[in-house]
Amino acid sequence: MNTLHRAVSGLAVASLLLVGCSSEGEAPPSDEQATSEIVDEGNADESQSGDMDNTESELILSQVIEGEDIERRAIVMLPGDYDPNTAYAIVLGFHGNGQSPEDFAWMAQRVCSFELPCIAVVPEGYKRSWNLGVEESTADDVAFVSDVIAELSSQYPLTSDFFAIGHSNGSGLVHVLATETSLLKGIAGFGSMLIEGREPSAETSAVSVLQVHGMDDDVIPYDGGDSPVGLRFVPAEQSATLWGSVNGCDAGTGETEDTGDRILMFEGCVDDHRVLHYGLAGQGHDAGMSEEFALIASEFFASVR
Repeated sequence: MNTLHRAVSGLAVASLLLVGCSSEGEAPPSDEQATSEIVDEGNADESQSGDMDNTESELILSQVIEGEDIERRAIVMLPGDYDPNTAYAIVLGFHGNGQSPEDFAWMAQRVCSFELPCIAVVPEGYKRSWNLGVEESTADDVAFVSDVIAELSSQYPLTSDFFAIGHSNGSGLVHVLATETSLLKGIAGFGSMLIEGREPSAETSAVSVLQVHGMDDDVIPYDGGDSPVGLRFVPAEQSATLWGSVNGCDAGTGETEDTGDRILMFEGCVDDHRVLHYGLAGQGHDAGMSEEFALIASEFFASVR
């Protein structure tokens, strides 16, 4: 179980700081406790992402994993013109297996630099992965993300809309979060779809879903089935159809463009949710990891907020 105790550290400038343990003399957390710490990074060089400033902070949470207290972190990036009296959305970004938050921060930050005024938050997977059942990590990542969202809600009390974007292993996690919790208003998954055995159930809440998948992906095949990562996946277009059903959408409409790209759209969903799927012809596992699709994700989230 993860409960939170906050501490605020002082300012530092420019580079991202790795944060140590809690203050000297403070009692270590038990299995029923966890801590969080915010470290402000100050102003760094001008970022490339539109209205986003490169000012960053780190949120540190302590989680008990296999009986050991582990510090886990998330990069928090505010808009350059951040106003504490404004209700921002928060976009959580989840990196792929073997990556770090720094590897994926650009994508979350770009999403927040276009249509959707938002705070970008990029957590780090334990052992650089998200636990979907076959990874080296044994962390309860659904509980971890729940705690991250609880802490962010405390830090930014005007915030009510949380979205998530992920690539590969991180995309698998955002599908699991959307399936097993009601934390998110929308997700954007790149390079992974629903996992067989973890499909939506009758208890799954309505949630907007953007899927982007390379039709030549040899890591998580577009047509689903067995994957080299050790999991079986629902076919990408069937995954989108299942999300359309969860959201009570009208029957999906599909088109194939001259490029061979496949686009499926599900409209008329409950509570103005949407489901949108892109199958990108001739592209592999990194399909959609681009400026173009950061804009598409930003516009998608803005349209359902």
